Amino acid sequence: MLENVVIFPTAQDAVETIANDLLTYSLQNRPIHISLSGGSTPKLLFKTLAAAPFNTTINWKNLHFWWGDERMVNPNDPESNYGEVQHLLFDHIEIPAQNIHRIRGEADLHQERDRFEKEIHDTVPNCRFDWIILGMGDDGHTASLFPHQTNFEDNALACLAQHPQTGQWRISKTAKLLALAKRITFLVTGEKKSKILTEIAANNPHANDYPAAQIRSIEGKTEWYLDKSAAMGLESYLAQDE
Repeated sequence: MLENVVIFPTAQDAVETIANDLLTYSLQNRPIHISLSGGSTPKLLFKTLAAAPFNTTINWKNLHFWWGDERMVNPNDPESNYGEVQHLLFDHIEIPAQNIHRIRGEADLHQERDRFEKEIHDTVPNCRFDWIILGMGDDGHTASLFPHQTNFEDNALACLAQHPQTGQWRISKTAKLLALAKRITFLVTGEKKSKILTEIAANNPHANDYPAAQIRSIEGKTEWYLDKSAAMGLESYLAQDE
């Protein structure tokens, strides 16, 4: 089931809405813990945040950035989620170094999973992120929680994951940790995602295989930000929910 669906004319409209919400969050007089996603659409978000007016109007010292997952690669590797944000956003704004909580892809896999888990436990109040932004892959995965591999009952905060095609190792937030968030926003764009989104909206039995369909905030809000291309074919299902 898709809930709280917002359809934007373009991906740029969607990321500008997120940017404006980040501005609002940053004006609260406390640390705000945000979890970022990798992928093509988040690149657009980071570029938008790095430009006027957001680069100077957002109070960056109040925002703490984390990642939903990371590939076990060096931070200057093109596949590094952290490296991408560093290049597109952090290099262009004034943000305290201690506000950036990266997963160290160059470190030992098991030791880094444990270290990252401890950092979350020690830093994020009650392990409840203020806002987790997630994407969805063409196979329905989110973060590095892949179909037929995800343990939804894992009580840990972080887990190890192996990409089903490439075998590449990753560290990911667990499904249970994601579900603790005060707000979860799936940012999904492009026509390639429309088939899976339609299956989820139609409660197709196959949708149970998609981790993205199973992740929702327990006590907070879960929402789906889609562009028109991703939302193709959803109209009838969304009308039924209204």
